Amino acid sequence: MKRVLITFLIMPCAWSFAFAQMTYMRGGNMAAQRAPKIIDTAILQVVYRAYSVIDSLAPDRVAQDDMILQIGKNRSSKFFTDTRVRDSIMQANVSRMQAAAASGSAPVFVQSQSVMQGGPAGSGNQSIVFKNWPAGSVTVTDRVMMDSYVYTEPANEIRWEILPDTDVILSYTCQKAVTTFRGRVYEAWFAPDIPINEGPWKFGGLPGLILKVSDTRQHYVFECIALEQTPTQMEYADLDYLKTNRRDLARVKRKFHEDPMAAVESMRASAPTGANVRMTVRSSDGSSMDENEMRNRLRNRAYNPIELDY
Repeated sequence: MKRVLITFLIMPCAWSFAFAQMTYMRGGNMAAQRAPKIIDTAILQVVYRAYSVIDSLAPDRVAQDDMILQIGKNRSSKFFTDTRVRDSIMQANVSRMQAAAASGSAPVFVQSQSVMQGGPAGSGNQSIVFKNWPAGSVTVTDRVMMDSYVYTEPANEIRWEILPDTDVILSYTCQKAVTTFRGRVYEAWFAPDIPINEGPWKFGGLPGLILKVSDTRQHYVFECIALEQTPTQMEYADLDYLKTNRRDLARVKRKFHEDPMAAVESMRASAPTGANVRMTVRSSDGSSMDENEMRNRLRNRAYNPIELDY
């Protein structure tokens, strides 16, 4: 009998956070992935500590991620969540589940990196932003359950107002700028001594690298914690993406956010004939719950994406 195993991990910060990690297996084998495309060589890596409020009705529950901005020598950039620790744990889980599938025993699931490190939960964000790739465009890839999405939009000319206020971040004197972008008001601090008109996520266009930016409600905050000058290849995963646009993808993500269990039911309906679809849900303390309890706990969460105009 084919086995289709779906494993969800609920992050320790609160049950109300969405699924952070998910593994899908057919016959104990992960789907093959083509080698990534190399689009540029990063001459600078900027590490940001990112804070986000996933549910606007629960502003005290703040997810934390470390995110990397790679700035290429050909003026392209890539912004993504640093998943090195999470990926190592996920790979360990995959190996355990493959061994369990081969032996016919129940798989053993390992706790998340947040639990193991004793730190706050991550957001589970899988979005990757490529700026000026292709030239003059922004390309965004993302993932919802088993589907990988991609959309491209024109490079955004964010209209900043530069103010005289200054602050010091990582020993750099920074100047303040403000803007309104896609439903949120932002304050940014850029370093004129680093003459790169880049920043985290889709931000940029200031006469200096943005070292900190946040919306005025503090729902999304990006603050630089390190600068690295080790040359690194900038990769684009060569997947079978579903082509979409920004607003349609936001609606897909909202639907999943509001009822993620519906996606599980859909996967069951489309599973291969004879497949045994099983789900395991774990909390940060190792306890489990059934699907009905999970649905009740996740119901009525307020979707709070960084872009509100969809």
